[in-house]
Amino acid sequence: MNNFFETSKKTSKGRPLGRFVRGLRALFNLALILGVSAVIVVACLYLFVVKEYEDDLNRTYPELPENSYVYDVNGNKIGELPAPESRQTVGFKGLGKDLPEAVVAVEDRRFYDHFGVDFEGLARAAWTDLRSWDVQEGGSTITEQLMKNLYVPEDERLKTSFRRRFVQSALAFAYERRHTKDEVLTAYLNTVYFGDGAYGAEAAAQRYFGKSASDLNLSEAATLAGLLHAPSTYTTWDGDVIVQRARERRDRVLLLMQEQGKISREEREKAEAAPLKFAPDPKPEDPAYAPFMEKVRRDVEEKLGPRALKLGGLRIHTTMDPDLQHAAVETSGSVLSGPDDPSAAVVTIEPQSGAIRALAGQEGDFNLALDARRQPGSSFKPIVLAAALRENISPESTYISHNLTFDFENEYYEVHNYDYIERGRISVAKAMEDSDNTVFVQLAADVGLNNVVQTARDLGITSPVDPYPSTAIGGLGTGVSPLDMASAYSTFAGGGIHREPYSIESIDRNSYGESETVYDHEIGGERVLSGEQAAVENQVLRGVVVDGTATMFHDLDEEIGHPSAGKTGTTDNFADAWYVGYTPRLCTSVWVGYPEGRRSLVGVHGIQEPNGETLPMDIWSDYMAKATEGDLALDFPDADTSDLDILRGDYSSGF
Repeated sequence: MNNFFETSKKTSKGRPLGRFVRGLRALFNLALILGVSAVIVVACLYLFVVKEYEDDLNRTYPELPENSYVYDVNGNKIGELPAPESRQTVGFKGLGKDLPEAVVAVEDRRFYDHFGVDFEGLARAAWTDLRSWDVQEGGSTITEQLMKNLYVPEDERLKTSFRRRFVQSALAFAYERRHTKDEVLTAYLNTVYFGDGAYGAEAAAQRYFGKSASDLNLSEAATLAGLLHAPSTYTTWDGDVIVQRARERRDRVLLLMQEQGKISREEREKAEAAPLKFAPDPKPEDPAYAPFMEKVRRDVEEKLGPRALKLGGLRIHTTMDPDLQHAAVETSGSVLSGPDDPSAAVVTIEPQSGAIRALAGQEGDFNLALDARRQPGSSFKPIVLAAALRENISPESTYISHNLTFDFENEYYEVHNYDYIERGRISVAKAMEDSDNTVFVQLAADVGLNNVVQTARDLGITSPVDPYPSTAIGGLGTGVSPLDMASAYSTFAGGGIHREPYSIESIDRNSYGESETVYDHEIGGERVLSGEQAAVENQVLRGVVVDGTATMFHDLDEEIGHPSAGKTGTTDNFADAWYVGYTPRLCTSVWVGYPEGRRSLVGVHGIQEPNGETLPMDIWSDYMAKATEGDLALDFPDADTSDLDILRGDYSSGF
């Protein structure tokens, strides 16, 4: 009985305890299940987030938009093609010694101890958030800030949420699994905004102190690190108040660096005593380079594509001679200096290579040298002569100079010379010197208008040219650009070989201190005229300078000190005036007119007949005297016309 009662007593007392233990076990199991489930959910979410950005996370460094820089033929910087974010990436060594340490001290002192996410700081931030039941505290590391800058849209970066924090932390943890701490710092310091339009350490160092990040001293490095907490509040031009704020923030960074053992007390005190000397505002780009820079921008996009231009980081080495570029702009400005004066465009090409040495002419945003499509007038006649030479027709061939009337494809044409002059029978060479319209229309008919069109294309005319009689005397449907005309004539000066005009010698792509050549121009060309045909062309156009229309107001040989050849051009109502000429070394086209349309040049500078012999030749002569200064006085090769056919044209019935 005693045993029975003792057993019963134990059993009755043990039942509540057992239920309690079983309850604890059940609660523990539930918590374990929930915990495991939570871990699985978090792991799945982590893998999902990481998979979405896998390719970006595996890159050594992120692709960042950065500025491209343009250099002249001497290697001097002449401008930049800005990116959406003004930046120049550098490698870790390019950051210098002090800046990375200063940034770690002020932004993430446990940077070298955590794995992308500082769980100690995260726990502190989570406790703060739970107490307020809101996301208030960041607790973000440098790696998390990098992820935010790279993958969080700018308009969402200031918004806090549990979701955004999780994504940011997951990416940071994954990023550090794939990269060294130096790589993380390099990516961060090339990404982050330092204020005043400067993204990345190199752009900031140049903007604030006028030097590379690798050359910053301790005081300057601490100053830049101090800007990161509120970069928009600091500028270099707002006076003593801003300088004082920057100094106070610098000193705070220096103190943190000392407390963390990165610098000694003596180093801190010396840096604190150093004055802050901000660099002046950068000089604006030289406006004289603007037209050429536009040509460069278009050529880069054509050769590398719009994405390469947008991504940037390019070092573009060009063909521009800064002395010639300035001379072209200044000469045009001195000849056409009045408030109501017309505009001018000047293009110079080196015939032996096709290199564009100068390209000037800008009216607002309109590039006259590239985009102005104007009628060339009589300056097109040398192209007709080139077509004739290709058909073995001699410039000694003769035609009757007289007023023409004829039908062509059911259209009625009248062609006459200036002031209705009729010269009788004259040679093609003489007709070129006198700029006789009627002879060149007849010559084009004998050569074949389709041959004229093809020759124009072969010489470098990119605008459409139609096979009409008016084409022979520069009456084109679309017109031509000054660049086209310089391109065509440079073929004559280049011995009959057309070399496509180019503005870029080479392009290097710089990224994080590494450089690779992505484009290198190769000089080539297509033969359009034989050497002998080109020599004959030069001889005829040389006659224009010595005995023709070019002698009306100028003695070019005397004025520029070198033999030259060329042709004037004027359109109806004196709306466009041209002179295109060349020495054996340089070919230059000059156009003068009003960009807004067919406004006449009559009355400009009191000139009642402002043709190619006036304003364009004034510019060409002054400019080429400067451009060819110091050149050898080379003459053109002798020409032999004995093997060419001499025609004796008697135009009567038309085409």
